[in-house]
Amino acid sequence: MKQLKLVVSCLILISIACTLGVPSDDIATVTQKPPSRDDSPCGDNVCEGPENPQNCPQDCAQGLGADENSGALYLGIMVHLEGWKDGEDQAKFEQHSKLVREYADLFEKYGAKLTWESKEVTEGVINWGDNVLLEMEGRGHGIGVHADIGGQKTYNCGRFVDDLRKEKEQLESLSVYVRHVSGVVSHCDWVSATVKAGYQFTTGQVAYSVMSMPVEDRPAEYRNCQSPSACHDTFPTDLADRMHPWRMDSGENWLTHDPNGKLVMLASSGGLTCMEEEALGIKPCGEFSQADLDYFFEELERAISLSQLDQVNIYYLSWSIGSPLDEQLLETWLQGIVPYLDSGQVEWKTLPEMYDAYVQWESNQ
Repeated sequence: MKQLKLVVSCLILISIACTLGVPSDDIATVTQKPPSRDDSPCGDNVCEGPENPQNCPQDCAQGLGADENSGALYLGIMVHLEGWKDGEDQAKFEQHSKLVREYADLFEKYGAKLTWESKEVTEGVINWGDNVLLEMEGRGHGIGVHADIGGQKTYNCGRFVDDLRKEKEQLESLSVYVRHVSGVVSHCDWVSATVKAGYQFTTGQVAYSVMSMPVEDRPAEYRNCQSPSACHDTFPTDLADRMHPWRMDSGENWLTHDPNGKLVMLASSGGLTCMEEEALGIKPCGEFSQADLDYFFEELERAISLSQLDQVNIYYLSWSIGSPLDEQLLETWLQGIVPYLDSGQVEWKTLPEMYDAYVQWESNQ
């Protein structure tokens, strides 16, 4: 009886295949079609979310799936996971993992994307087993390293490459895809060191990064910076100079685009919670407030006006998770961005997606 049922089943499948106009040799293709987009997006000819050239080469091999440039402004948020000692304190790690998930839930509600740049949280995942970073990548957010390496004047430049590589390998041990790093401002040649350590682009540079340049080439106000914290200003200072990615050849001349450079710069436009203070030249940064939102939208309007149809236009802010932000105020900010999304003036992107868009743009030049 079992054999009879099997024969009948096969005849039915062959009949269906013939009806569909599919050769009988390809019945397996019909009966074992790829999972739906809800199950796995790999194979849909779109490279997005957790897909990358390693885990989905069929979608991401060509230009990493970047969109055609539409002249829209690519908007992002870079979140530093630092300063918590999560690798030493399981309770702190659990608290911060909970915060990461809550923020991700809120951002996803508005179609927004975060880029998490991890430092201590990486050690927390390794020690306590909850891989919140891999989860974030799977939910479509970006992942990178926040190194905080090389900023001390006494730092031994000979260690730079190895120190940066260790940070990359540690994060990659969590099975996430790592291509970028922040926190590499230094008097050392941070560009060359970052390339040799295996990174493709960098983010979050502040004014101290000019210390790798010859003294005579540094802007006068940052010529003798004593530390990254003392020269933590948004840099380049002109918004127009931060709007488009560029390639860098070395730390000596990193402000000059070199088409043969191996490292791409995605310049940051300051801190979300410090928008008012940075606009008014007030130090230090205060509490997250409505005034920060007001200054953000004012600068967002300027960034939109500076966007160019023939360029990749980027604008992103930084945010270091320490104390929880006012969630209602954060949601007000996300709600305020929706009209810009609906009009097509702005698109949310992770920082890796911005990099992908730039590489695609280069290939079309």
